Amino acid sequence: MANGDMDFSGKVALIVGGSSGIGNGIAQAFRSRGADVHVWGTRPSALDYAHEAGSNLDGLNYAPVNVADADALAAAVPPFDRLDILVLCQGTVRYNRREFERPDWEEVMDVNLNSVMFVATKFREKLAASNGTMIIVSSVTGFIAAQGNPAYAASKAAAVSLTKSLGEA
Repeated sequence: MANGDMDFSGKVALIVGGSSGIGNGIAQAFRSRGADVHVWGTRPSALDYAHEAGSNLDGLNYAPVNVADADALAAAVPPFDRLDILVLCQGTVRYNRREFERPDWEEVMDVNLNSVMFVATKFREKLAASNGTMIIVSSVTGFIAAQGNPAYAASKAAAVSLTKSLGEA
């Protein structure tokens, strides 16, 4: 490890939404610092992300878990006994005013807000047992609403509130 780098050797991390984008960068950063990193995404296999820009699942343990589906989340059995780091960075948005329609509003809320609460609840005991850390990734849109995406803005603002509330629980 380079001087000043944090060493996560022996730590287990779960990155929800770590299959691409910011979440994937977070997952690879923890892996490069020694953590055993597990990633949950929505596609059936890691190969389904192979040609997507911003996705590199090399060295990560991938599992398809749609955390916005309450039944799928309840049925998910992680392949680890302990959890030291939980990163919740799942997210979706619907452009072109689609969030003004109920199905799209509900899907954005289920992914960006409801799943954050229920994944945090699912892993609360494991994190407490290891004196672990939970990180919730939100968006600047949680502070300054984006025109045309009310569900995204509301869900990201609520995620900021969840961060504080879950920390006190």
